[in-house]
Amino acid sequence: MKETVMRTAGEQPSVIERGVVKATEFLIGVHPVRPSSLLIYSRVRAGFALTDVTAMVSSSALYASADIMKRIVGKSTRTVQRKGQHSDEARLNAHQSALAFQYAQALEQAIAVFGSQTQAEAWLARPCRHL
Repeated sequence: MKETVMRTAGEQPSVIERGVVKATEFLIGVHPVRPSSLLIYSRVRAGFALTDVTAMVSSSALYASADIMKRIVGKSTRTVQRKGQHSDEARLNAHQSALAFQYAQALEQAIAVFGSQTQAEAWLARPCRHL
């Protein structure tokens, strides 16, 4: 019997649970049913905590190596690290949060199609010359 763990945004999953946590769950929390568009909108508008976005990015080897944090925040990785050290509750703005959520959704959808995170990341890493 699978146990459902309720967690709010900001609460990081344990190492044991990390394999079953979806990328968007790092940002909006774990919900037994699909979260509504209004809930997602309100969380994005309020801005995600920097620690939640960092946890989401570090859950993917591709995102961590591709320097996705720099693309989301628009600043160097070192600046983001300093910002996180100076404030425990550092938050992203709405635009940055929307970008982070879109990266999380793209990873989740690729995992759903390919069946594993490794295969999904391999496909996402391959360039597409037609785009």
